[in-house]
Amino acid sequence: MTAQSKPITTVLLMFKFGDILFRPTEKQDLKLVHKWENNAELMMYSRSKPLNFVSMAQLERQFEERLKEEKNLYFMIEFFDKKEPIGSARLEQRDWGNIKTGHIGTYIAKKELWGKGLGRQITVALLEMTFMQLNAERCDAGSVEYNQRAHKTLIFSGFQQSGIYRKVHFVNGRKWDHFYFDLLREEYLDLRKELLERVLGDKLDEYLETIQIQV
Repeated sequence: MTAQSKPITTVLLMFKFGDILFRPTEKQDLKLVHKWENNAELMMYSRSKPLNFVSMAQLERQFEERLKEEKNLYFMIEFFDKKEPIGSARLEQRDWGNIKTGHIGTYIAKKELWGKGLGRQITVALLEMTFMQLNAERCDAGSVEYNQRAHKTLIFSGFQQSGIYRKVHFVNGRKWDHFYFDLLREEYLDLRKELLERVLGDKLDEYLETIQIQV
């Protein structure tokens, strides 16, 4: 392993960003994920499916299938100082024609942490991975019409609403639209300094030092 490649590998596998840490989802995490993904309120916002009943056997099969994937990254999110999982995230790599695209998604599993700004920090961290480590040209994300917290987080992070899939979700007795957002590489780079300052504050220098490559 060369001096140049080591920092990048460390960043992708154990990505510390401010107060939070992204690490790969492991099989021993499935018991906790099973609890999260059978929580009706959490799934109403993260999956648009309150009745998202998932058995442990199903989660184990999904986990084994994901191990075969090379492009997609699945994370557990923890507070760095507590090593306590608080949610999950994914970064899928897609190609639209010959344009490399990152598709991101996340949820914070603990309701007491909703509305605290963690979603912004997580989203910007995923954008750092998408554009600064995986060299994608664009990033996209989406959420159900009623998930206003998610929409505000994406707009804060530089995304623009670029489309609507009409009436594709049926939740609590009515149909809802799906809002689609995207962000281009050049748009993110224009906003990057301001976003990092806003979400990292006094931890910005620590992060920039972490990703600096010594040659």
